[in-house]
Amino acid sequence: MATTTKPRPRDWHPLTDTDPTPGDPESIRDEVAHMKHLAGMLRAEAADLKVIGTGDGLKGRYATKLRDEARELEVHLRETAGRYERVHGHLTAWAAELETIQSDADRILRDARADAETAPPEDADSASGSGSGSGSSGDPLAKHRRSLTTVEAHRDERASHYAARIRHEINDKIKDSWWERRKNEIDGVKGAISLVADVMSWVATVIAIVAIFTTPAGWIAGLAVWLAAGVLAGHIALAAAGDCSWLDVGMDIFGLLTMGIGGAALNGLKEVRAATKLAAQAAADEQAAVTATRASRSVLDRSSATVNRRGATAAARARARHVRNIAKASAERAGRHAAVEEAATPMAEASQREAVLVGGDRETANLYKDVVRMRAAYPESAAVRLASQGAEGYKGAFQGTWIAATAVDAVDKAVGGSDALPEKPDYGPYGAFKDRYTREVGSAW
Repeated sequence: MATTTKPRPRDWHPLTDTDPTPGDPESIRDEVAHMKHLAGMLRAEAADLKVIGTGDGLKGRYATKLRDEARELEVHLRETAGRYERVHGHLTAWAAELETIQSDADRILRDARADAETAPPEDADSASGSGSGSGSSGDPLAKHRRSLTTVEAHRDERASHYAARIRHEINDKIKDSWWERRKNEIDGVKGAISLVADVMSWVATVIAIVAIFTTPAGWIAGLAVWLAAGVLAGHIALAAAGDCSWLDVGMDIFGLLTMGIGGAALNGLKEVRAATKLAAQAAADEQAAVTATRASRSVLDRSSATVNRRGATAAARARARHVRNIAKASAERAGRHAAVEEAATPMAEASQREAVLVGGDRETANLYKDVVRMRAAYPESAAVRLASQGAEGYKGAFQGTWIAATAVDAVDKAVGGSDALPEKPDYGPYGAFKDRYTREVGSAW
């Protein structure tokens, strides 16, 4: 359990703007205690392996191989324990020195504030300026600023000293693997990766929100997909290095899957609408032709009666056939005209409310509304009903994936932390829950 650290000043005026000697000695000591514990565990495991490697208790086909492997692993464990033991000594010394340096800096701040309170008004005004000061005779805090600069220089020198000692101690026969070297590289830029990924995530969310109210250009929709893929790549790299929760990776994958499912649903709805459109044209042709035929039924009946009457002259039959052909041709023209009109009918326009209800995508709402329009226009057409089957399923799939993805993203954005918006409040238990799924890939311990 971490030891409570003595609170340090957050406001460093009138000497400087930020803490000149940051760091937490108690956190370093906690890490030292952890390293000592690990070293003890490694020593104990090495002792057990030594017994296996030198004893005769193992029998059977693989006994020799097991003894050889046990001896080799025992050596590696002792070497690793030695590295921990050598390093934690330097860390312990650095924690003590850092604590002394911070105490000196805190004392200088107290002295400076005391002098500022007792200084004449004109001197106090000159001392309230930002910056390190040049040590002019008009600045009553010049000596304190010089002292603080000396403490900072001493802190940097001692930090470099212990960093060099630690690098020397870990430069031993234990060689980092390829992945450990990559992890170190990721650790060096994890802040930048996390910030870029967070910014891309927020931009993708903004695009999604804008898309609810207006259909964005195609390249903007494509940008959202690429941003989501970039966020996933960044989170995978960080999670593999143990610097990010695998739950973030899972949510990124879920977001991309919902985009894919939504895209497939949209394409399916386009195909349904296209098939329904063809069926509706045929239905319009048939419906108009039937209506025209009904309108000319009396003419058709009279001409047919004339053609079939035995006493009718050849000329009368010819005139009757001509009238009947004219009526049939008129019905066919009416059907073709209706089909052309249906083909030229523009797609139905969904309202803003309808677009939001279907998932925020205007194109999806328009496609579905047009299918519904054609069903209503040709209710007796079995072909239209058959072609339009699946429209509800595709709309529901698009709507469901949109709702699920929006809910997951909204919850994470609302209660989670943000590198892009560091001042945004977050919900601690949620972050702790995500941290449970933080695990380095390929970690040996």
